[in-house]
Amino acid sequence: MNDVKGFTLTELLMVLIIISVTLAIGLPNVQSLIISSRLTSSANAMVSALQLARFEALKQQKNVVIANKNGQWANGWIVFIDEKMQNNQLDDGESVLASFDALHSSLAVKFPTAYKNYVYYDKYGRINSEGFGNGTFSFCSSITLHDFRSVVIALTGRVHIESSTTKPPAKYETECPF
Repeated sequence: MNDVKGFTLTELLMVLIIISVTLAIGLPNVQSLIISSRLTSSANAMVSALQLARFEALKQQKNVVIANKNGQWANGWIVFIDEKMQNNQLDDGESVLASFDALHSSLAVKFPTAYKNYVYYDKYGRINSEGFGNGTFSFCSSITLHDFRSVVIALTGRVHIESSTTKPPAKYETECPF
C-alpha cells in the first residue's frame, strides 16, 4: 500500500541543478547567435537596398537614392527615384521603391562622411563616391564587441559584405563606434 507516485525532494533538486548548469552554459551562446543574426539581417537589408537602387537606376536611366530616415541610418532607410535630380531628398511626386526598418537598439551603424544622409546611383549604375573611393557601412553591436558586418561599396557600385570572420578584430576598432 506504499505505492506513492511522485518525486523526492532530492530528485527535484538534482533536476533543477542540471537545468541551471545547462542554461548557464548555453545562454551566452544563444545571445551571441541572436546578435550575429541581427547584424547579418541589417547588413543584408543594406545590400538589398543598394542592389535595388543600382538595378532601378540602370533600368530607368535616372538617379536612385537610398536616404536615411530622420537624419540617422540607425532609423532605417528608404529607396526612391529622384525624378527632379536636384537634392537627393524625397520630394512631392517621387515614389518610394522600398522602405527599411530601424536597427535594433543594441546595434549601431558607422558610415563614410560622403554617405552621411544618402547614397545614390546614377543612370550608369555608378555610386556617388565624391572621390572617397570605396564606401563602407559597418553594423556593430554594443553587446558583443568582437562581431560586426561591413557592407563595402566599390566605386563601380557593386557591394559585398565583410564580417569578423573574414577580417581581423583590429578592423572592428576602426570601423565601429562603440
